[in-house]
Amino acid sequence: MTATTAAGEPSVVTDIAPLSPGQERLFDAEFVLPDGSWPTPGTPTRLRPIDSGAIRIDGPLDVAALRRAVTALVARQSALRTTFRRRPDGAPVQLVTDRAPDPMSLGTLDLAAGQQFPTAEELLRHAPARLVDPRHDLLFRVHLLRLDQERHVLLLQVHHAVSDGWSIGVLYRDLSELYNAARAGRDADLPAIPRSFAAHSRQMRAERGGPEEQRQLAYWRRRLAPPLPAHRAEPQADGLSPVDVDPVLVPADLVRSLRETAATSAQRGGVAGPFLAALVLVLHRADSERDVRIGMMISNRARPGAEHLIGYFVNTTVIRLHVDPTMTAGDLVAQANTAVTEAIEHQALPIQDLYQDLCDTGALGPGPLYRVTLALNTMRTTSLTLDGLHCQDIDLERVGPRRAPTSIEQRWVLDEHAGHLAGTLTWRTDTATRPAIAATLTGLDQALRAVTHPRTTLADITATLPTPRPEAW
Repeated sequence: MTATTAAGEPSVVTDIAPLSPGQERLFDAEFVLPDGSWPTPGTPTRLRPIDSGAIRIDGPLDVAALRRAVTALVARQSALRTTFRRRPDGAPVQLVTDRAPDPMSLGTLDLAAGQQFPTAEELLRHAPARLVDPRHDLLFRVHLLRLDQERHVLLLQVHHAVSDGWSIGVLYRDLSELYNAARAGRDADLPAIPRSFAAHSRQMRAERGGPEEQRQLAYWRRRLAPPLPAHRAEPQADGLSPVDVDPVLVPADLVRSLRETAATSAQRGGVAGPFLAALVLVLHRADSERDVRIGMMISNRARPGAEHLIGYFVNTTVIRLHVDPTMTAGDLVAQANTAVTEAIEHQALPIQDLYQDLCDTGALGPGPLYRVTLALNTMRTTSLTLDGLHCQDIDLERVGPRRAPTSIEQRWVLDEHAGHLAGTLTWRTDTATRPAIAATLTGLDQALRAVTHPRTTLADITATLPTPRPEAW
């Protein structure tokens, strides 16, 4: 079987596999039309643009070695050679080809007189097009901009149809080692990849409804009993909701305190536990709800070898915490640590399968399972590490209003880098106002600091958190 690459050159399809559960959710939410059909090529879709990242590189960059590294990366990671189709029976599949057209392009950016470095807007204007069609477009692109002899900006673009937060850490690690090896004329020292992402997708599909999924389903039924109250947000008729995006930063000293708090609590854990505890307190302060549910993105890479792959493995689990004003911060952090630990142990059940079961059994009323999600990525803590060069990430995240395919009221996405947590809060403007979100961001900073004092009661913490006027929600 043959396919056509984005450059119009024929390539051989070496593997055909079903979508992973995560890809299935993505396509259902953002690509499939309301009548269940796929859009005709070239027509607008709700699919989010390709994600763009930028790295500033100072020093004598070996462009030829970088090109060899990019080529080797695509050869190593089959997800980067993947496109998507529908079979005659309508089932979506991913097609892996034996090769892909060269994803690396070169350009030069001349700075204005006196300008030290290009702005994020200038860099994005020089990046390849951000809107892609996953049926035939390149889903991984690299664009190198030359500023002068020893200053470059590397623009990396990878679509979330073939990548998740963990994958970016893998991409940085592999590309760094492949460049260093190409420059030194040696073989790259990288872990073997025994199975492709497509093979893992087949396994995940084969496990649907099997004994392990039934075991995990039984756990989640217990965890989410008794019947859950409904949440209010629903998507708009066209599947797009009005949203705004705000930057979020948790400084390194506070991250260290959170990690120490988690490690010394009654139930030990990582930074996710105390972060969730603080976020729950902010949400409780806003609406007085004591039974709080948060959808937490989780890597879903427990299968051997999955940790070294680029691909869309991520699943969503439900963190359900109960707030009692007489509890202490230590109690809530311990509860959150336990919830995260158990969620990791039961992370493989696709969230869409859980949601359908809860609806079928009457355990969930109308509305979504959660109205707030959290993605906390601690896999990538450094930028590229290229020998003889200084590399530094550049923030290209766009803030401000837009329309997005989401029913979620608040979506928190944070990455750990250089010891701090940085990211964004995307919030639906039809469910909250600017004063409410300002109070949320201020309150989160205060709550994060408060939960590092384990003996403080929740009543004392929430009493100090800002709350907007009722009409702000």
